[in-house]
Amino acid sequence: MSSIVLDLQQEVLKPECDVLNALRKAHLIASKLKLKEFDKWIMHELNGYSVKEQDKIPEYRKVNGKLKAWNPYRGWTSVIFQDSKMQSLLCTKYLGSSIGEILELYNNSDGPVQMSYPVDIERKIDEMCSAPFPTNYSLHISTHVLKSIVDQVQNCLLEWTIKLENEGILGEGMRFNKDETNLAKKVPQTIYNYYGTVVNGDIQQSQVVSGDHNNISFNYQQTENLIQKIKEAIQNEQISDEDRETADELITDAESKIINQKKPAIIKAALNGLKDFLIGAGANIAGALIMQYLQQQGI
Repeated sequence: MSSIVLDLQQEVLKPECDVLNALRKAHLIASKLKLKEFDKWIMHELNGYSVKEQDKIPEYRKVNGKLKAWNPYRGWTSVIFQDSKMQSLLCTKYLGSSIGEILELYNNSDGPVQMSYPVDIERKIDEMCSAPFPTNYSLHISTHVLKSIVDQVQNCLLEWTIKLENEGILGEGMRFNKDETNLAKKVPQTIYNYYGTVVNGDIQQSQVVSGDHNNISFNYQQTENLIQKIKEAIQNEQISDEDRETADELITDAESKIINQKKPAIIKAALNGLKDFLIGAGANIAGALIMQYLQQQGI
């Protein structure tokens, strides 16, 4: 008879994983095993986070974008900041939308996603920028950032199934026996146990990122060097100004993950997204640099 835990594990490993269906299976497993805290995270991902639950939004839902102002003659134009703290405040958001909504945004957007600001915040931005007339502002976020949120959810589900398997909790069909239900108490329920970076050692930034079923040698310095080569290559690529701006956003996102030494899988997802965009935009040399690097590293 099949195991619902292993079935879920196989589901999240598929390239075409239906993350909504995977979350529903995870909800069933967590309910049967009485893992209430972990199930709360699952339901938040399925239904979204309310205004009162903003403090519960995980760090992987923190996104950065570019603040732009609407100019009736030139369209959306970037806002230049003199104050880095104000820039961080206005250009950073925690997305509380459900995974279904995030997926819909990702699948239906042919460019950066625009997120509006409340009217009172817009008027304060007017004052800060000494705008000659009131206008609209929006935060422009790369769709790649949305995909990385979905990828993180899949990664969390995978890590969770691995921990369940390690404890011998597999289930028979759709059922778990009493021993499995008792063993489930040993499994961490806080979502922060399933994402982030656990690093051992520090040899020229070549780290060993460890965890259950995971022992990967990864050189962060080499990846930083790759980013510099990509930046140089893009200077000579014949791409549109809009694509160049989006490429800069994706590079900044990948560079941030490398500097903060996120897990290799997270960095790989960022680099893959950047590669796909660059090749699609016609920046083939820069895209080929990433493809060659990923193949060499085996990540």
